[in-house]
Amino acid sequence: MQEKTKNIILNLIGILYIILGVGAIINTIYIELGLAPILWLCYIGVILIGIGFLMKNYLLVLSQLNILAIPLLFWNIDFYSILLTGNSLFGITEYFFISGPLIGKIISSQHLFTIPLAIYTIYLIKIKSNAWLISFFQITIVFFITRLISSPDQNINCVFKSCMNIQFTGFYPLIWFIGFFVIIFVTNFILMNILFLREAGRVIGTIKK
Repeated sequence: MQEKTKNIILNLIGILYIILGVGAIINTIYIELGLAPILWLCYIGVILIGIGFLMKNYLLVLSQLNILAIPLLFWNIDFYSILLTGNSLFGITEYFFISGPLIGKIISSQHLFTIPLAIYTIYLIKIKSNAWLISFFQITIVFFITRLISSPDQNINCVFKSCMNIQFTGFYPLIWFIGFFVIIFVTNFILMNILFLREAGRVIGTIKK
């Protein structure tokens, strides 16, 4: 693919994602009448992925994929379970199938294509090093800010309790961090070892550059 064509594709996808992210934030503020819901990791991630596309910055895109890929995979499984069988497996996408503003559903549909589109973009940019430390630093900051300015009723980013119909026993913040560390580490490891995503001639391990 010619460099000019690749840049056009990256720029168009980047603009699309920024529009979706900003639209999601505006829509959320309008509906929720508050600022706390804009802290959802998927909203933050969509905007940062869009910026990463525009800047051709693989670290920005990869760091967000590390955080979002597995949660979005569960979202998609639950979505298609309801779509095909009428039953929710995890209890996380019922909101999509109840009556509500169309704009919200259009914005939420980004859950369906964020993973493949971001992977395609990384294929164009190529991975040169790991991004799991950036991902973990981000979720740590977001966790404490979310706990500080939101409420258990909102349960943004599931920081107070599980967002699925599966509950956990024990010290929940520790469970949350362990869960996200595993999500980030596993996703980073998988993406690092997909050959067509890597820069030619560069061998990348899970920890070492």
